[in-house]
Amino acid sequence: MKINKIHLLNYRNYYHTQLDFQKNIQVFVGDNGQGKTNLLESIYFLSTSRSFRVKNEQDLIQENFDLCRIEAFVSVETTKLRLAAILHQKGKSLFINKQPVRKTSEFVGKCNAILFSPADMDFFEASPKIRRRFIDIECSKISSIYMEQLNQYSKLLKERNSLLKTDKIDMDYLDVVTDSLIHLSIQIIKQRHEFVQFLQSKISIYYSSFVSEESSVTIQYQSSLGEILEFDVIKKRFESSFSRDKAFKITHVGIHRDDLVFSLNGRFVSQFASQGQKRMILLSGKLSLIDYIYDHTKTYPILLLDDVFSELDPKKKLKFSEILPRGIQIMITTTDLSEISGWPKEECEIFTVSSGVVKPVKEVI
Repeated sequence: MKINKIHLLNYRNYYHTQLDFQKNIQVFVGDNGQGKTNLLESIYFLSTSRSFRVKNEQDLIQENFDLCRIEAFVSVETTKLRLAAILHQKGKSLFINKQPVRKTSEFVGKCNAILFSPADMDFFEASPKIRRRFIDIECSKISSIYMEQLNQYSKLLKERNSLLKTDKIDMDYLDVVTDSLIHLSIQIIKQRHEFVQFLQSKISIYYSSFVSEESSVTIQYQSSLGEILEFDVIKKRFESSFSRDKAFKITHVGIHRDDLVFSLNGRFVSQFASQGQKRMILLSGKLSLIDYIYDHTKTYPILLLDDVFSELDPKKKLKFSEILPRGIQIMITTTDLSEISGWPKEECEIFTVSSGVVKPVKEVI
């Protein structure tokens, strides 16, 4: 998979920008606050239909304009796609080959991108919601069915919570909604388990290669529904929680309460790992994600690296470049070109970024 061209209109600090990409590695260099991360954010948006930085998508629209457009030409093997997202005051409109997309699930994953940014360093200490979102975004990029199931679950959960808030609960209807939640939960958890198990099979190998010693990184999926994925067993969980649900007027068990717990050599990463160890676990997780996507789609995703190398020592930078699959498209932001000194010059194209203006550098230093 490769982005050949991107066009930004009234997006963030980009008034009207068009970029053509010829090589496998694009490096965007410039001072902080010039718009480098905005470029990666635009590609991430085309991959997931959301920003990784803001909840309010209208914040992406440049001031004094009513809408913005993000458009990219993507090639996957022999297939050519023209993807576009138009953000406006009423929301967003998504297009594939100029045709409007009816469901977001039809759009997500058509441009498959993996992001590593400084914000990821909060991953282990953040609320479980962040780790659930990580699973759901990555699984949705691979499976539109998974995304549809998540959307159905969200609607049913809101319906159940609304019922719990009524003075006189319709128990028959509550039972119907709960049963539907359980059936969806079983399917979603199975896919989450498959995803976690795949990462588990890879992440320790990558981590050990960075630290030059055998280490064990474990990922445990913790579910409030327990480990037995049988309807009757899960139904009892809901029944046991009903009194509490009724008192607080909210559903206390379900996949919306689940979490991931990471351990390094038997100790919780969130409590015992150093910043350097966390960074290497995250980087190893991103490499595992590349394998996961390739395993399911037979094509490599686009890798977005936002100011990653400033915190890596030369040995780890070199190791990372050696591990990456050949031919994968990589987009890197940096304030200093010396941070990519070990990368193959013949595969790199350099762009300077200053106040939303992007210019190609003819000679790669």
